[in-house]
Amino acid sequence: MIAAATTAQGRRSSVHGDPEKPVVTPRTRMGRPARDSKWLGPVASVAILVAGAMSWWLGSSLGWWSEAVLPKPGDVWEALLQALGTEAFWMDARRTAVEVVLSFAGGSLLGLLLGVIFWKWQPIGRIFEPYLVSFYAVPLVLFYPIMIVLVGINLWSVVILATIMALIPMALNSWIGLSALKPVYLKLGRTLQVSRRQLLFEIALPGASPYILAGLRMAAVYALIGSVAMEFTTASAGMGFRIRYLYESFESAGMYAYVIVVLAASLLLTLVLAVFDRMLMGWRNES
Repeated sequence: MIAAATTAQGRRSSVHGDPEKPVVTPRTRMGRPARDSKWLGPVASVAILVAGAMSWWLGSSLGWWSEAVLPKPGDVWEALLQALGTEAFWMDARRTAVEVVLSFAGGSLLGLLLGVIFWKWQPIGRIFEPYLVSFYAVPLVLFYPIMIVLVGINLWSVVILATIMALIPMALNSWIGLSALKPVYLKLGRTLQVSRRQLLFEIALPGASPYILAGLRMAAVYALIGSVAMEFTTASAGMGFRIRYLYESFESAGMYAYVIVVLAASLLLTLVLAVFDRMLMGWRNES
C-alpha cells in the first residue's frame, strides 16, 4: 500500500508537468555496480579475524606474554576439542541457548508492543523514555540478587534480566521508526477506510521495518550478552558459569576455549540476522 501511494504520487507529478529527472540508484552511482561493495563487510571481518589469529600465534611463539595470560592457540584448540567431547559442554550450551532464545523472543515482542504503545500514546512515551534510556547506563547485573530472592537460582532469573536488556533497544527503535513514518501514509489509509489492524500491520509496521529490524539485531546481541553475563555472576550452569569456573580453577586454556565458542555464537547470530535483514528488505522493496 505504501508503494502504491508512492507510485500514485509520482504519476501526479508527471501530470502536473514536473520535469523528469534521471534516477540515480546505487547501481549507477560512481559508475560501478553497488553489488561489488556488498562483500566488503564480510571480507573485512574475515581479514580481521585472520590477522588477530596470526598475531596471537606470533606473540605466543615469540613469548610476548605469559601463557598464564594467554595460552598458545594449539593449547586452546586442544582444550576446545576435549570440551566438545564432554556432556557438560553440551548441557551448558543448551542452557545458554534456551536462555538466549527465550530472552530474545520475550524482549522483541514486549519491546515492539511498548514501541507501538509509545507511538499511539505519545505522553506515555515521553514519561518512560528517560527511564528506558537510563537503563543503558545501568548494569542490570546489579538486580540479579533481587531476582535470586524472587525466583531463585535457576534459568528464569537469568531470562528475566536478559529479556529486559533485549527489550530496551527494541522498544526505542520501534518507537523511533513508527514516529518517523510519513503522515501521508496514515492519512491515505484512513481515507481508504482501512481498519486499525490493517493500518498497523499493513502500513505502519512495514513503513518502520528498517528501524524494527535494527532493534531486532540489537535485541539479539543484548539477549546473548545478558544471558552470559548473568550466568557468569552466580548461575549454576551455562557458558558464562563454565567460563567463571575455569577461571577460578586456573584452567586458562579451557576458559579461552569457552570464550571462543561464545564469540563464535555471537558472530553466527549476527550473520544470520544480517542475512534475514537483507532478505526481508529485498522482499519489501520488490513488493
